[in-house]
Amino acid sequence: MKLNKSNFTIKYPAIMGICNITRDSFSDGGLNYKKNDALKNIKLMLKQGATIIDIGAESTRPGSDPISYNNEIKKISPILKVLPKNKFIISIDSNKIETQEFALKSGVHIINDIFGGSEELFYLSKKYKNGLILMHTPAPPKIMQKKTKTYNNVVKDIKKVFQKKLKLIDKAKISHRKIWFDPGIGFGKNFKQNLEIINKIDQFKIENCGISIGSSRKSWIREIDGSAVNKRIGGSLASVLYCITKGVNIFRVHDVYETKQAITTYDYIRCLK
Repeated sequence: MKLNKSNFTIKYPAIMGICNITRDSFSDGGLNYKKNDALKNIKLMLKQGATIIDIGAESTRPGSDPISYNNEIKKISPILKVLPKNKFIISIDSNKIETQEFALKSGVHIINDIFGGSEELFYLSKKYKNGLILMHTPAPPKIMQKKTKTYNNVVKDIKKVFQKKLKLIDKAKISHRKIWFDPGIGFGKNFKQNLEIINKIDQFKIENCGISIGSSRKSWIREIDGSAVNKRIGGSLASVLYCITKGVNIFRVHDVYETKQAITTYDYIRCLK
């Protein structure tokens, strides 16, 4: 698959390792804020089994405030300068067109947009031939948790949003093989809605587009067993293994080693004859 200027073969299920270069992300805020720490973590996640690295310079946890695209670019630029562009897939987690364009010019392969992308982004993607992870968020992170009562049927409503996005994508003539829809666990959804989305995740398979999910360490697990954010690996892995049976393609995770081990073990058991 051609992603920007590089060719990659993506083997599913693919593990996307999270590298938040922020101070206030809900789980790993501050751990990768410095350039050297971020690069060390990226190297470790690749060694542990990640094939995609997702870099984000803006926290989008519930209640968070946005930062300017200038600050976003200032944070990601030193990292992108030193990362090889032909060894592994680099994704930038940004919803700002200025940052998205900067990232693509820098050789990034995937744009991960929590707001599901824009017509402007889609035409940029036609030019750069990059991939797109398009997530559903009903409102900016500052107020998104106030929107949990706006759905008639959370799965059907989100799917309709994705179908509208796909019409714009088709207008820009982007291959469906380069599109992954992410229903946005924890983004403007309550506990029951998050569980319903995970349970029916296969319903977000639209035409030949893929499915991505980021359920790792999120508060829906706390609602089940009261666990702290650093004690949710079991819940995270349970959701990964369930979603594999439903055809999910990309898993955005904090715990790469454990996720890789769980998937590999699952495959051994499943393929035993």
